[in-house]
Amino acid sequence: MLNDQTFAVLVLMALFTTFITTPIVMAVYKPARRVAPYKNRTVKRKDLDTELRLLACFHSSRNIPTMINLVECSRGTRKRGRLCVYAMHLMELSERSSAISMVHKARKNGLPFWNKKRDDRDQMVIAFEAYQQLSSVTIRPMTAISALNTIYEDICTSAHQKRAAMILLPFHKHQRVDGSLESLGHSLLEVNQRVLRHSPCSVGILIDRGFGGTTQVSASDVSYKIVVPFFGGSDDMEALTYGMRMAEHPGIMLTVLKLVPASGKTLLTLEGQDTNVIKVENDKNSNSEADSEIFFSEFVQLAAKKLQDSVTHEERVVESKADVVAALKSMSKNNLFMVGRMPPIAPLLISTDTPELGPVGSFLASSNFSNTASALVIQHYNPNVNLHPIVEEKENEDMDDGTDTPVLVDKY
Repeated sequence: MLNDQTFAVLVLMALFTTFITTPIVMAVYKPARRVAPYKNRTVKRKDLDTELRLLACFHSSRNIPTMINLVECSRGTRKRGRLCVYAMHLMELSERSSAISMVHKARKNGLPFWNKKRDDRDQMVIAFEAYQQLSSVTIRPMTAISALNTIYEDICTSAHQKRAAMILLPFHKHQRVDGSLESLGHSLLEVNQRVLRHSPCSVGILIDRGFGGTTQVSASDVSYKIVVPFFGGSDDMEALTYGMRMAEHPGIMLTVLKLVPASGKTLLTLEGQDTNVIKVENDKNSNSEADSEIFFSEFVQLAAKKLQDSVTHEERVVESKADVVAALKSMSKNNLFMVGRMPPIAPLLISTDTPELGPVGSFLASSNFSNTASALVIQHYNPNVNLHPIVEEKENEDMDDGTDTPVLVDKY
C-alpha cells in the first residue's frame, strides 16, 4: 500500500515523535521541571547580587503607603540583584472552612484581568501596580482569603512557594490621632506569633507610625534616616544586612548604634529583683559573640569603602538599663528603627502583650519611646524552627513555577 519513500517518512516521523515527547512534557508540565533549591531564606547571604524576594502582607488600605515606602527603601540601587515583592492582601473568611489564594493579573490599563470595575479591593491592587510602573521593582499582588486562625498557613505556604527571603507583617496595633497605639484584635496578634513560629524564612514586623506619611513618596523625594541598634546575635545581623541594602538608596541615611557592655561587666538582669543593671547573657554557643564581632568588622570595612556618604556608626558603652534606654531615646527623631527580635540581652521592659516583638521591639512600640519613629522588628530564619506540616511537606517540592496562576489551597 505504501511505497518506500512514504514508508521512510512515516518511520522518521514516528522516531521524531518518540524522542521529542519527553522534552515537550518537561517544558509544558511544570512540576516536571527541575529548579534551584530554596537557599536564600534570609536577607543575609553570601552572594548579595542575587534576587531579593519579599512577601509583604497587609490587612487594609491603611497599610499600603507605609509598605510601599518600605519597599522603595529596600530596592537600593543594586542593578545586579533585582527586588521582587509579593504583595499579599490578607482577608478574613468567616463562613467557609477552606482558604483561597489568588494572584492578580492586570491588564495594560492597570485594571484586574477579570474585572473592569474599580471597587475598593481593586484599589489596593492598583496601588501596587502603579508603583511597579514607576520603579524598577517587580510587584506581584496576591490575595489570601482564610479564617484568621489559619491564615498564617497561607502566609507561610506562599513564602515557601515564592522562595521569599523575608515576610513583612503589619503590627497588630495601629496609631491613633493622639499618637497612641490601638489594638486591632487579639486574632491578628496570634497571626503574627504563628508566622514567627512556622515561617520558612526571616520575618519582619512593622510598627507603623506614619513612615513616609500617608501617601506614597516618589523615589526622588525619599529622604529618611534609619537607625540600627546593634547588640549582636543573628537577629541583629539580619537587621543590619537589611539596613545596608537600604543604605544603597540615595535618599537613605543609615546610622548603626553599637551598644557594648562596660569592660569587666557580666550582664544579667537578676530575675525577681528590682535592678537597673543589664548584663549580656552568656551565650550557649561561644562562637555567637565572635561571629557578631567579625560581621560588624566587615560592615565597618564595607561602609568605609562603598557607603561612606550614607552610613555612619558609633559605639556606646552601657552599664545599666537606663543607659540603653537613653541611647535609644537619643535617636528617637529618626524615621525608622530596625532591630533584631531577640538580641543576646536580658529584657529591657516587662511586656506581656507584645512577646512577638522581643525586649527592644517592645520598648520601641511603647508610648514611652516616640510617636513618630516607626520600627521594623526582624527575626532571622532559624533552620531548627518547627515548620507547619503543610510547609514541611512542600520542602522538597517545586512550588514556584515562575508564573502567577491562581492557587486554590484547601487545608482540610
